[in-house]
Amino acid sequence: GQAIEVSEDRPTVVMGRADQNDLIVKHNLISRMHARVEYRKGNFILTDQSINGTYVTSPDGEENFIRRDNVPIRGKGVIGLGQALDAGSPDAIRFTFVD
Repeated sequence: GQAIEVSEDRPTVVMGRADQNDLIVKHNLISRMHARVEYRKGNFILTDQSINGTYVTSPDGEENFIRRDNVPIRGKGVIGLGQALDAGSPDAIRFTFVD
């Protein structure tokens, strides 16, 4: 139920289970500081910094898994910290890229 905008005004959002994160998701598969989304030169980059990795799923069901790496994200989809999730999951992070 929380919305956070990543833009030039707020170029980084950190996600994880620790209370100091911008987006807090509590689950035993999620690291304290699990991943971050950064706005860089007009692109959005998802960087995983966890043990269990991060899943990015597109609306057509294509799944991308990253661990201690980064990937550009565009369009819309779902981010699952530590596990693959569908859009209806309460732990899913839904994103939409708006030009």
